[in-house]
Amino acid sequence: MTLPQRVRARDRVPTTIIAAKFASSVWVPLDPSQQFPNCDGMGASMDEAGVKTLILARVREAAGRRKKPVVTAEFSLGSSGVRADLAVFAETTIGIEIKTAKDTLRRLHSQMAAYSRYFDHAIAVVAPCHLRQLTEHQLHGASLWTYDDEGALIVLRAGVRNIVEPSSLLDILTQAERRSLKFSAAMRRRYGDTSKDFWQSVGSRSIRPQDLALLSRFTDAREQARRAAAERELRWSKWLMAQGELEPASA
Repeated sequence: MTLPQRVRARDRVPTTIIAAKFASSVWVPLDPSQQFPNCDGMGASMDEAGVKTLILARVREAAGRRKKPVVTAEFSLGSSGVRADLAVFAETTIGIEIKTAKDTLRRLHSQMAAYSRYFDHAIAVVAPCHLRQLTEHQLHGASLWTYDDEGALIVLRAGVRNIVEPSSLLDILTQAERRSLKFSAAMRRRYGDTSKDFWQSVGSRSIRPQDLALLSRFTDAREQARRAAAERELRWSKWLMAQGELEPASA
């Protein structure tokens, strides 16, 4: 199977259908004669943070001049035990799972099954070296993307829209959110500020891996905890040094 051309700026589509209008929805098995790299030989290939920057750049491109959607990383899917690597909340919801060359596909089936319960659209972005082992069954209707050595996203298959039951959305919400907010409003309240800070910070420049920290609601708290721990360690070290200086000289 010949890989589709990379996504270009002129292929821009609304954010709300970013997962729905890229390629044929018909599953086409990969050509056995096609050569794919071996994962063991891709140690220096793009890591998860690098792939996330590509995807977020694609989301920004798809939004164009419209308001950027709410985005977050490491989004917990209720009681499933699965976390979405990236989640996009607009008129529809999109969950994105990333498998780099350093990952395996062992959990992909169960992960994408969870995505299909909680997101309107799901996308699996996998390293080229995994494509030969990938099956339609593992995707649970998700779109399939990969990326090349130049860092361009390549769309292999568009997925289907999932039917998300209200009970699945309730499973994501806290008790307080269930009482007072609809799902979309709850996600905006939960992630709107960090998402806005992220989009304003990156503007139109290239998105860098270090920008991803802006998507965490707990970045400030973690930074404060890190600094507090460092200060405690410094005080402890000074105290130990002082104790050593107070020890009587040996005979």
